[in-house]
Order: sequence, then C-alpha cells, then structure tokens
Amino acid sequence: MPLPRMLLLLSVLSALLIGGCGQREDAAADALAELTQRKVSIDIDGLKTATQSRSLDGAYLFAAIGFFDSISDADLKAALKHAATSSNYGLAVMLERPGSNVQFSSSELQDSLDLSVRRGSRLLVSALIRHGARPGTDTLFRAAYADDFEMTRMLLQHNNDFSIGRNGEALRMAARVGNLQTLKAFVEIGEAPQEQVNQALLYAALTEQVAVVEYLVTSGVPVNHPDSDGCTALHYLAADAPVESVRYLVEHGAQVNPVCRGKETPLKWAHYGDNQPVIAYLLSVGAEPLP
Repeated sequence: MPLPRMLLLLSVLSALLIGGCGQREDAAADALAELTQRKVSIDIDGLKTATQSRSLDGAYLFAAIGFFDSISDADLKAALKHAATSSNYGLAVMLERPGSNVQFSSSELQDSLDLSVRRGSRLLVSALIRHGARPGTDTLFRAAYADDFEMTRMLLQHNNDFSIGRNGEALRMAARVGNLQTLKAFVEIGEAPQEQVNQALLYAALTEQVAVVEYLVTSGVPVNHPDSDGCTALHYLAADAPVESVRYLVEHGAQVNPVCRGKETPLKWAHYGDNQPVIAYLLSVGAEPLP
C-alpha cells in the first residue's frame, strides 16, 4: 500500500476508534475524497467494488463517511453476502460491530454462513448469526476444517444436532485433520452421540493426530474402542506413528494383542509399516510374536 494511502487509512481508523467529533468529520471528508478519486460510487455497488478482495481497505472508508450507520436492510443483506464471497477483512469488521439487529430469514444467509464457517471467518460468522443466520445440516461439518473454539461455540449455541446431514461427520473430520480446538468445542459444548466421540479417536489415530488422541483418551473415550472391523487406535498408530504415541496408549490401558480383520494384531500392523521401534516396544510389553 502506498504511504499516503496508508496514512489516510491510519487516520480513518483512529477516528473510527477513538476520535472526537472534529476528527471524525475530518476523516469523513478525507475518506469521501479518496473514494471520489478512486471513482467509487457511494452505494452498495461501490462498497462491493471497494471490498472485492480480502485486503482492500474500502470498508473503512465507507465506515468513515457513515455508510453503515444508515444502511438499508436490503443493502445490509447484500453486504453480508458479499463479505462471505470476498473474504474482505475490513468489511467483516464493520459488519460485526454493534449496530442494526435486523433479522433476515436463516435460509437467505445459509450459504453465506456455511462459506464463512469453512473459511474460518469468526467475525463474519458472528455478524451473520446476529442477523438471523443459523447452522444448517452441513455447517458443523464445515466448522471441522477451521480450528476455532470460539467460532464453533457460537454455532453450537444455535444448533447442537449432530444427526442431520453431514453434521454427523463433523467430529471425525475434526479429529482426522487434527483441529483440536474445534473438536474440544464439539465434545465439551456439543451434544454429539457418544459413539461419534468414540469413533473420533480412531480417525485421529488413523492420521496420527497425537494431540487429538491424547485429548480424547483423557476425556474418557475408551482406549480400546474398536471400529467396525475390530481394529483399535493402537492398530492404527502401530503402523507408522512414533513409539511415544504407542507407549501413551499402552500406558493408558490399550490392549496389546487385540485382533481385527481376522488375526491382525497391532504388532502385525507395525510390521506392515516396518516400524521397528514400535515392533520392539510392543514385544517388550507382551505382544505375541508373529508366527
């Protein structure tokens, strides 16, 4: 950003946050002059133009001239939807600030909420919820990709149903990608069926998300909980994980000789991965040697 434009932005932000009446008036005049120089119209179309990518500063200039103070309901809805598609940070900041509490139908904002959740835009999620957006059948699943406890907490205040749509996959996806903060919100605030929480342990082990594995075990998930084939977290970790992770499970009660898919033990899985440190460790704690 050129220095004069940066100085203007700093002046505008200062006026918005702490400025007195005179400073705000000066900032408004400067912001209007800047928008005029950029040939940006002072309407919703101009706002969209000035905020069409994440880093553009147009939202602050529009805020300085009071655009958001008297924004119409139609323009507010359009701004919320545009913010979701453009990911413009300044626009999310301005829309999240206290102001109008007009409520739109949740269906009108559903796509915008889901997109904002997927991108991890906590500010915009807050603004959308304030104006009527509500988590739908896929929203919690999308939250699994954004490691944000507070954003997930906001969503769970308005929808705790892990049985609808792809929301039923939310816990295991958060575990699989290692997003511990979101998983904590699901477990500690949500009302997910215990079986989904238990299954999350297996998905975390599958992708060697050690922090998630340890959190779930300390949260009370049975360390020997099997998948549909009888395989346990120890099977999954034995193949490729560091020996410290395998030791953690064993020290927290993992059986060393459970069988799945016929006669496959964790030791056999360690052999599949040629995981020599784990092979040696399992044998030292009572694993039955392979024939």
